[in-house]
Amino acid sequence: MIYKDLVAEGKLKKEKAIGIDQIHRFIKRAKKDLETAKLIVENDAGAALTLVYNAMFHAANALIRYQGYRPGNKLQHIGIIEAVSRTLWEDFEAIIFKFDKLRIKRNKFEYQAIHNISKTQLISDIKDASTFIQVIEKLI
Repeated sequence: MIYKDLVAEGKLKKEKAIGIDQIHRFIKRAKKDLETAKLIVENDAGAALTLVYNAMFHAANALIRYQGYRPGNKLQHIGIIEAVSRTLWEDFEAIIFKFDKLRIKRNKFEYQAIHNISKTQLISDIKDASTFIQVIEKLI
C-alpha cells in the first residue's frame, strides 16, 4: 500500500464505502470552484486564489476517494497533496509543487490576511488547476 505511512500518521484514513457519486460530486465542485475563480480573478485575487486551491483540493480528494481513502484527522491538506503526488508521480511534479505553493499562499491569505497575490501568476495557476482536474478526471 503506497499510503501506509500516511494512514499511520493520521493524514489519510482507509474508507470502505465510497460511492462513485461522491467522487463525481468532488469533481463537479472542483470545476465549479475553478469557473468561479475565473470570473472573479480581476476583482478579488485573494478569493480567486482560495477557489483555485479549493478546486485542486476537491479534485485531489476525488482521486484519493477513488482509491479507497479519505482525509484523516491530522494535516489533511498535506496528506492529500502527498498522496496525489505519489499517484501522479514525476509527470505532474510541477503541478503538484504549484498545488502545495497554493496551499501555503491560501493559508497566508486566510490566516494572516496577506494579500500580495499576483494576478498574472493566478491566471497561470488557473490553467494548471484546469489541467490537474482533467488529469484526475481521466484517471477516475
